[in-house]
Amino acid sequence: MTLIKNVFKILAVTALFSSANLFAADFFVNTTIDDANNDAVGGWKYEIDKMDVKWASDGLITIDIYTNFVDYNNEYSTGSSWQYDSDWQWKSNGNIVLGDLLIGTDGANSPFDYAFVLSDADRQRQKYWEKSHWDNTGTLTEISSTLTAKEFHNNSSSVQEGQVMAGDIVPGTGQQSAWSVDRQNTGANYDNYDVISFSFNVSGIDAFQNASQLAFSWAMSCANDIVAGVVSVNRPTSVPEPATGLLMLLAFAFMAKIRSKKANDFSA
Repeated sequence: MTLIKNVFKILAVTALFSSANLFAADFFVNTTIDDANNDAVGGWKYEIDKMDVKWASDGLITIDIYTNFVDYNNEYSTGSSWQYDSDWQWKSNGNIVLGDLLIGTDGANSPFDYAFVLSDADRQRQKYWEKSHWDNTGTLTEISSTLTAKEFHNNSSSVQEGQVMAGDIVPGTGQQSAWSVDRQNTGANYDNYDVISFSFNVSGIDAFQNASQLAFSWAMSCANDIVAGVVSVNRPTSVPEPATGLLMLLAFAFMAKIRSKKANDFSA
Protein backbone atom coordinates (compact mmCIF):
# COMPACT_ATOMS: atom_id res chain seq x y z
CA MET A 1 0.00 0.00 0.00
CA THR A 2 2.88 2.33 0.85
CA LEU A 3 4.37 1.75 -2.61
CA ILE A 4 1.07 2.69 -4.28
CA LYS A 5 0.87 5.86 -2.18
CA ASN A 6 4.39 6.86 -3.20
CA VAL A 7 3.60 6.26 -6.86
CA PHE A 8 0.54 8.51 -6.66
CA LYS A 9 2.57 11.20 -4.90
CA ILE A 10 5.16 11.12 -7.69
CA LEU A 11 2.40 11.30 -10.29
CA ALA A 12 0.84 14.23 -8.46
CA VAL A 13 4.10 16.20 -8.45
CA THR A 14 4.69 15.38 -12.13
CA ALA A 15 1.19 16.54 -13.03
CA LEU A 16 1.65 19.79 -11.15
CA PHE A 17 4.88 20.65 -12.97
CA SER A 18 3.67 19.59 -16.40
CA SER A 19 0.49 21.61 -15.94
CA ALA A 20 2.22 24.83 -14.97
CA ASN A 21 1.28 26.25 -18.37
CA LEU A 22 -2.23 24.81 -18.49
CA PHE A 23 -3.63 28.34 -18.66
CA ALA A 24 -1.17 29.68 -21.23
CA ALA A 25 -1.50 33.24 -22.52
CA ASP A 26 -3.78 33.81 -25.54
CA PHE A 27 -1.12 35.99 -27.16
CA PHE A 28 2.59 35.44 -27.76
CA VAL A 29 2.83 39.18 -28.48
CA ASN A 30 0.38 41.93 -27.54
CA THR A 31 2.05 45.31 -27.50
CA THR A 32 2.34 48.75 -29.12
CA ILE A 33 5.29 50.34 -30.89
CA ASP A 34 4.90 54.10 -30.50
CA ASP A 35 6.25 56.60 -32.99
CA ALA A 36 7.39 60.08 -32.03
CA ASN A 37 4.89 62.85 -32.70
CA ASN A 38 5.55 65.70 -35.13
CA ASP A 39 8.64 64.01 -36.58
CA ALA A 40 7.43 63.44 -40.15
CA VAL A 41 9.37 65.11 -42.94
CA GLY A 42 6.92 67.11 -45.01
CA GLY A 43 4.41 67.69 -42.22
CA TRP A 44 1.47 66.02 -40.54
CA LYS A 45 0.07 64.41 -43.71
CA TYR A 46 2.86 61.84 -43.43
CA GLU A 47 2.61 61.39 -39.68
CA ILE A 48 2.52 57.87 -38.17
CA ASP A 49 1.23 57.58 -34.63
CA LYS A 50 1.82 53.95 -33.61
CA MET A 51 1.84 50.28 -34.56
CA ASP A 52 -0.20 47.71 -32.59
CA VAL A 53 1.23 44.18 -32.75
CA LYS A 54 -0.68 41.02 -31.80
CA TRP A 55 0.42 37.41 -32.28
CA ALA A 56 -2.30 35.02 -31.14
CA SER A 57 -1.61 31.47 -29.97
CA ASP A 58 -3.36 30.14 -33.11
CA GLY A 59 -0.56 31.66 -35.22
CA LEU A 60 -2.43 34.72 -36.50
CA ILE A 61 -0.42 37.95 -36.49
CA THR A 62 -2.33 41.24 -36.79
CA ILE A 63 -0.58 44.57 -37.30
CA ASP A 64 -2.55 47.83 -37.03
CA ILE A 65 -0.76 51.01 -38.13
CA TYR A 66 -2.27 54.41 -37.33
CA THR A 67 -1.29 57.09 -39.82
CA ASN A 68 -2.56 60.23 -41.54
CA PHE A 69 -1.08 59.15 -44.85
CA VAL A 70 -4.02 56.96 -45.93
CA ASP A 71 -5.93 60.04 -47.14
CA TYR A 72 -2.95 61.13 -49.25
CA ASN A 73 -1.84 57.82 -50.75
CA ASN A 74 -0.75 58.21 -54.40
CA GLU A 75 -1.46 61.95 -54.32
CA TYR A 76 2.02 63.45 -54.31
CA SER A 77 4.67 63.04 -56.98
CA THR A 78 8.37 62.52 -56.29
CA GLY A 79 9.38 64.30 -59.48
CA SER A 80 10.90 63.04 -62.72
CA SER A 81 14.38 62.08 -63.87
CA TRP A 82 16.32 60.70 -66.81
CA GLN A 83 15.99 56.92 -66.72
CA TYR A 84 17.51 54.27 -68.91
CA ASP A 85 15.19 51.55 -70.19
CA SER A 86 15.81 50.79 -73.85
CA ASP A 87 17.10 54.34 -74.08
CA TRP A 88 17.37 57.40 -71.88
CA GLN A 89 13.99 59.01 -71.28
CA TRP A 90 12.54 61.61 -68.95
CA LYS A 91 10.22 59.56 -66.72
CA SER A 92 8.22 60.02 -63.54
CA ASN A 93 9.79 58.74 -60.32
CA GLY A 94 6.33 57.67 -59.21
CA ASN A 95 3.84 58.94 -56.68
CA ILE A 96 4.20 58.28 -52.95
CA VAL A 97 2.26 55.14 -51.98
CA LEU A 98 1.89 52.76 -49.05
CA GLY A 99 4.99 50.71 -48.28
CA ASP A 100 5.39 47.01 -47.50
CA LEU A 101 5.46 45.71 -43.92
CA LEU A 102 9.04 44.59 -43.20
CA ILE A 103 9.71 41.88 -40.59
CA GLY A 104 12.86 40.49 -38.97
CA THR A 105 12.53 37.10 -37.28
CA ASP A 106 15.80 37.53 -35.34
CA GLY A 107 14.87 40.82 -33.74
CA ALA A 108 17.42 43.57 -34.19
CA ASN A 109 20.24 41.07 -34.81
CA SER A 110 19.72 40.56 -38.54
CA PRO A 111 18.33 42.26 -41.67
CA PHE A 112 14.63 42.02 -42.46
CA ASP A 113 13.98 38.50 -43.77
CA TYR A 114 10.20 38.54 -44.28
CA ALA A 115 7.75 41.08 -45.69
CA PHE A 116 4.06 41.55 -46.25
CA VAL A 117 4.22 42.64 -49.88
CA LEU A 118 1.29 44.63 -51.22
CA SER A 119 -0.06 43.82 -54.66
CA ASP A 120 1.47 45.68 -57.60
CA ALA A 121 -1.80 47.55 -58.06
CA ASP A 122 -1.73 48.77 -54.46
CA ARG A 123 1.89 49.86 -54.23
CA GLN A 124 2.73 51.08 -57.75
CA ARG A 125 -0.28 53.08 -58.92
CA GLN A 126 0.28 56.27 -60.86
CA LYS A 127 -3.28 57.58 -61.07
CA TYR A 128 -4.35 60.05 -58.41
CA TRP A 129 -8.07 59.48 -59.05
CA GLU A 130 -7.70 55.78 -58.15
CA LYS A 131 -6.08 56.41 -54.79
CA SER A 132 -9.07 55.10 -52.82
CA HIS A 133 -9.27 51.86 -54.78
CA TRP A 134 -7.69 49.11 -52.69
CA ASP A 135 -7.08 45.58 -53.94
CA ASN A 136 -6.59 44.54 -50.29
CA THR A 137 -4.39 41.65 -51.35
CA GLY A 138 -0.81 40.86 -50.57
CA THR A 139 1.71 38.13 -49.90
CA LEU A 140 3.65 37.23 -46.78
CA THR A 141 6.97 36.06 -48.16
CA GLU A 142 10.60 35.46 -47.29
CA ILE A 143 12.94 38.10 -48.69
CA SER A 144 16.69 38.44 -49.11
CA SER A 145 16.83 42.23 -49.50
CA THR A 146 14.84 45.43 -49.18
CA LEU A 147 14.48 48.62 -51.20
CA THR A 148 15.06 52.06 -49.74
CA ALA A 149 12.88 55.00 -50.67
CA LYS A 150 15.71 56.31 -52.86
CA GLU A 151 15.91 53.01 -54.75
CA PHE A 152 12.14 52.73 -55.16
CA HIS A 153 11.80 56.31 -56.45
CA ASN A 154 14.83 56.38 -58.78
CA ASN A 155 17.04 58.37 -56.40
CA SER A 156 14.55 61.23 -56.19
CA SER A 157 15.69 64.18 -54.10
CA SER A 158 12.15 64.39 -52.66
CA VAL A 159 12.42 61.21 -50.56
CA GLN A 160 14.42 59.95 -47.59
CA GLU A 161 16.81 56.98 -47.10
CA GLY A 162 14.73 54.50 -45.07
CA GLN A 163 13.83 50.92 -46.04
CA VAL A 164 10.28 50.84 -47.42
CA MET A 165 9.75 47.89 -49.77
CA ALA A 166 10.63 44.23 -50.18
CA GLY A 167 13.52 43.67 -52.56
CA ASP A 168 14.46 40.19 -53.76
CA ILE A 169 11.84 37.57 -52.88
CA VAL A 170 12.79 33.97 -52.03
CA PRO A 171 10.89 31.81 -54.56
CA GLY A 172 8.25 29.42 -53.27
CA THR A 173 7.85 31.03 -49.84
CA GLY A 174 4.84 33.30 -50.41
CA GLN A 175 1.39 32.84 -48.95
CA GLN A 176 -1.60 34.96 -49.90
CA SER A 177 -2.80 37.13 -47.03
CA ALA A 178 -5.14 40.03 -46.42
CA TRP A 179 -4.80 43.67 -45.51
CA SER A 180 -7.32 46.46 -45.15
CA VAL A 181 -7.74 50.17 -44.65
CA ASP A 182 -10.14 51.71 -42.14
CA ARG A 183 -10.64 55.34 -43.15
CA GLN A 184 -12.26 56.10 -39.83
CA ASN A 185 -11.38 59.79 -39.83
CA THR A 186 -11.29 61.00 -43.42
CA GLY A 187 -10.51 64.64 -43.85
CA ALA A 188 -7.74 67.14 -43.22
CA ASN A 189 -6.54 67.10 -39.63
CA TYR A 190 -3.11 66.80 -38.01
CA ASP A 191 -4.23 63.90 -35.77
CA ASN A 192 -6.66 62.33 -38.24
CA TYR A 193 -5.27 58.80 -37.95
CA ASP A 194 -6.70 56.06 -40.14
CA VAL A 195 -5.75 52.40 -39.69
CA ILE A 196 -3.85 50.10 -42.04
CA SER A 197 -4.24 46.46 -40.93
CA PHE A 198 -2.14 43.50 -42.00
CA SER A 199 -3.22 39.95 -41.09
CA PHE A 200 -1.33 36.70 -41.73
CA ASN A 201 -0.78 33.27 -40.16
CA VAL A 202 2.72 32.02 -39.35
CA SER A 203 1.89 28.63 -37.82
CA GLY A 204 3.84 26.67 -40.43
CA ILE A 205 6.86 28.98 -40.71
CA ASP A 206 9.90 27.79 -38.73
CA ALA A 207 11.55 31.22 -38.65
CA PHE A 208 8.60 32.59 -36.66
CA GLN A 209 8.14 29.50 -34.50
CA ASN A 210 11.79 29.69 -33.38
CA ALA A 211 11.83 33.46 -32.87
CA SER A 212 12.33 35.02 -29.44
CA GLN A 213 12.04 38.55 -30.84
CA LEU A 214 10.50 40.10 -33.94
CA ALA A 215 11.41 43.38 -35.61
CA PHE A 216 8.79 45.37 -37.54
CA SER A 217 9.03 48.43 -39.77
CA TRP A 218 6.54 50.29 -41.93
CA ALA A 219 6.59 53.55 -43.87
CA MET A 220 5.05 55.18 -46.89
CA SER A 221 7.27 54.80 -49.96
CA CYS A 222 9.03 58.15 -49.47
CA ALA A 223 10.04 57.25 -45.87
CA ASN A 224 9.00 60.68 -44.60
CA ASP A 225 8.02 58.92 -41.38
CA ILE A 226 8.80 55.38 -40.20
CA VAL A 227 7.41 53.36 -37.31
CA ALA A 228 9.79 50.59 -36.26
CA GLY A 229 10.65 48.53 -33.22
CA VAL A 230 11.50 45.15 -31.72
CA VAL A 231 9.03 43.09 -29.67
CA SER A 232 9.66 40.08 -27.43
CA VAL A 233 7.81 36.80 -27.96
CA ASN A 234 6.18 35.50 -24.77
CA ARG A 235 6.10 31.83 -25.69
CA PRO A 236 4.92 29.17 -23.16
CA THR A 237 7.40 26.34 -22.67
CA SER A 238 4.79 23.61 -22.97
CA VAL A 239 1.06 22.98 -23.07
CA PRO A 240 -0.14 19.73 -21.47
CA GLU A 241 -2.25 17.11 -23.17
CA PRO A 242 -5.84 16.78 -21.89
CA ALA A 243 -4.84 13.53 -20.16
CA THR A 244 -2.35 15.46 -18.04
CA GLY A 245 -5.10 17.69 -16.69
CA LEU A 246 -7.17 14.64 -15.76
CA LEU A 247 -4.15 13.06 -14.08
CA MET A 248 -3.64 16.22 -12.07
CA LEU A 249 -7.24 16.15 -10.83
CA LEU A 250 -6.94 12.48 -9.82
CA ALA A 251 -3.71 13.21 -8.00
CA PHE A 252 -5.29 16.10 -6.09
CA ALA A 253 -8.22 13.89 -5.09
CA PHE A 254 -5.91 11.13 -3.86
CA MET A 255 -3.76 13.56 -1.87
CA ALA A 256 -6.87 15.07 -0.28
CA LYS A 257 -8.04 11.60 0.73
CA ILE A 258 -4.66 10.81 2.31
CA ARG A 259 -4.72 14.06 4.29
CA SER A 260 -8.26 13.36 5.44
CA LYS A 261 -7.29 9.86 6.62
CA LYS A 262 -4.27 11.22 8.50
CA ALA A 263 -6.45 13.83 10.20
CA ASN A 264 -8.96 11.17 11.26
CA ASP A 265 -6.19 8.91 12.57
CA PHE A 266 -4.73 11.79 14.57
CA SER A 267 -8.09 12.73 16.12
CA ALA A 268 -8.71 9.11 17.07
